[in-house]
Amino acid sequence: MKSEVDKLIRLLIIDEGLHKAEQIISSLRATGMHVRAEFAEDAEDMSGILENKAVDLVLFSMDLPEFTLKQSQQLISECGRHVALVAMTSEPNTDLIVQSINDGAQDLVSSQNLDHLIQVIRRESYSLDQWRKTRRLELQLQESENRCQSLLANSKDAVAYVHEGMHIYANEVYIELFGNADFDELEGTPIIDLVDSSQQNEIKTFLRALSQNANDKNQLDLKLVHSSGELIDATLEFSRASYDGEPCTQILIRSAADTSELEEQINYLHQHDLVTSLYNHQFLIDELKKSIAQAVNGIDKYTLIYIAIDNFETVRDRVGISGCDVLIGDIAMIMKAHALPDQTVARFGSHSYSLLGSFKDKKAIENQAKQIPALVEQHVSEIGKQSISATCSVAVVFMDENSPDSVNEILSRAEKTCNAIQKEGGNQSSTYVPKTGEMTQEEEDGLISAQIKEALAKNHIEGLYQPIVSIKANPGERYMSSLEITVADGSKLLKADFKAAAARTGASKTLDRWAILHAIKKIAETSKKSRKLEFFVPLSIESILDARLAVWVSECINKSKINASQLVFMIDEADAVTQLKATKTLFKGIKQMKCKFALDEFGTGLNPFQLVKHIKADYIRINVAYMENLAQNSENQDSIREIANLATEMDISTITPGVEDAAILSVLWSLNVDFVQGDFLQPPLKSLQYDFSSM
Repeated sequence: MKSEVDKLIRLLIIDEGLHKAEQIISSLRATGMHVRAEFAEDAEDMSGILENKAVDLVLFSMDLPEFTLKQSQQLISECGRHVALVAMTSEPNTDLIVQSINDGAQDLVSSQNLDHLIQVIRRESYSLDQWRKTRRLELQLQESENRCQSLLANSKDAVAYVHEGMHIYANEVYIELFGNADFDELEGTPIIDLVDSSQQNEIKTFLRALSQNANDKNQLDLKLVHSSGELIDATLEFSRASYDGEPCTQILIRSAADTSELEEQINYLHQHDLVTSLYNHQFLIDELKKSIAQAVNGIDKYTLIYIAIDNFETVRDRVGISGCDVLIGDIAMIMKAHALPDQTVARFGSHSYSLLGSFKDKKAIENQAKQIPALVEQHVSEIGKQSISATCSVAVVFMDENSPDSVNEILSRAEKTCNAIQKEGGNQSSTYVPKTGEMTQEEEDGLISAQIKEALAKNHIEGLYQPIVSIKANPGERYMSSLEITVADGSKLLKADFKAAAARTGASKTLDRWAILHAIKKIAETSKKSRKLEFFVPLSIESILDARLAVWVSECINKSKINASQLVFMIDEADAVTQLKATKTLFKGIKQMKCKFALDEFGTGLNPFQLVKHIKADYIRINVAYMENLAQNSENQDSIREIANLATEMDISTITPGVEDAAILSVLWSLNVDFVQGDFLQPPLKSLQYDFSSM
């Protein structure tokens, strides 16, 4: 399920005034989206925000007199982050839409049509979310594969996997240790058969204990049998592992001989090219993978400078292959001498090189690349009795958060650019520049609506309750209520699964009334046991607009004879802003019954406390967007502290949701909030069993 934090949209609105921005923010939040907004009026404002704050999407008004869409796209490109750009104008037309997209916008919409604007923002938000997920998953997979390959293929020790005592994998070092030609000779062979007969009982006992987790140690000193019959003294280390999804035992065999010097030599040869002494192709590829991972995660920016000798076949025909080695070695020394301190210099192909490193200044890198062709052309190599010079073409590829995370794609860009230079005659440099489900929504909504109606008819709806816990020793028990719907196939639907569809099909009001009746019933039951509980019941915008809701609630309270102050009605701040008149009417009716009132998803508007002047809530539940990476995010901590301090001055209690671990909880203690809520304390349950004295 998609978490609330994942839906956060960090929005930058470029327009002439705040009024339109407020209108856009309110409309977005009314649809259930979490928006953290910034506002700018010109290029200077926009540049400062992009430099200092994280932004996901820019809404740009093309009606500004002295700030163009192309300028805004340039600022986005320079910030080095993945930011979507949507243009707005009061009078769009087909030609202007095409021109806007050519200038870098994802789309152009009418500033007068908020419904269309919301759909476009929703689409771009979804695209950004999928982009981030894909990057994370691909990087995690890549890191995992790299670790496995590093262990299996490049381990200095012999490594094998055995399943039920039989070999299912062995690396080259392991195979060579026993004098075998390849793994086929070992596959299926019991590990016991490779141990001297005098110690076979010992390893049998050890493996049996290992399968039962009864070992005091994870290694054995054994005499192993070489294929020639010679005995090898070695240390075997055992650990549980998985190979091709199958549980097995990993074995590392450390030879007793001191081979550190030999291993160092082998490692050097494994990483370096023999002709040039530069790093080799494989080492460069491994480093490039790491650099791409750093770049797409926004940790640093990198550049690949790719150098290829021009007309190499002609040079080879003239001086021969051995003569080419001299030229290749000479040019390698030029690359090494003029590389920056943090650049990795490698021989990439038979007649190509690469410089890989991080950068701060693009122009400095491009100037470095421009100097390389002249340096190579000026050098004269003495090959036998011949003096020969060569030229080269240089391609520069920059990598940042927007770059593809594919090594092949980065290399393809470099080679493509270099080939284009050589077609134009070569001997120059150039920077690579990029050229510019099955059911409909109505069908999906209808399916969920039918499931809701069936659940109501068959009483397949249950209440879930999550504790809201005081960190200031406020007495009493408090629970946030939500719903769980069981559908025909036995699966469960939670609020996040049906909320949007219920709103579009008119089922929200019915579900809200079910939740209110259920909360009243729970209050009545617990009151008989001398427990005073407050139940927070979220209301949809349909209930806000229901003129009879307050009267109906009053009738229910009178019939049940509960204490009305134990019932807390909660409304999203965005809904309250967009339906302020209806919210004020509902608020007045609720307060007359002595019920309490709470504003949910509070604090991400441009002026959130303006609403509190109209509706003096008892509680505000801070927008979960501020909980994102809270332990490390000082900006979010400051925002929560500011909201909490202002609320305290107004005698309003604050609730912070999304407490998922101890680190977040420890931070909240210092931010002056009153209550906390989250799965770390207790996930939503069907019973009211939280021990509030534990805090």
